[in-house]
Amino acid sequence: MTLQDRRRARLSTGLGFVGTLLMTAGVAAILFAWWGVAHTGYVWEQIPYVVSGGVLGLGLIGVGGFLHFGSWLAKLVEEQRQTTYALLRLLEDRERP
Repeated sequence: MTLQDRRRARLSTGLGFVGTLLMTAGVAAILFAWWGVAHTGYVWEQIPYVVSGGVLGLGLIGVGGFLHFGSWLAKLVEEQRQTTYALLRLLEDRERP
């Protein structure tokens, strides 16, 4: 495994980890917003919880999901690259007498 391959693997793992953290933080923000809304009876006190916690939570979940999806795609590309290199090596060995 070359240095570049290790960097790609670290990047893919890092994207997945950060994506998971952001999605978890988004769920936590939504839960905190729900808790704030559930513990006040006035609508004018509930709106800031919904806006700040709910919208922020959905945004964090969206960004985290994109990062996690990007991590998955990077892993697929790396597997395809390794398969292609293996096939090229087999073809080169076959051409040699």
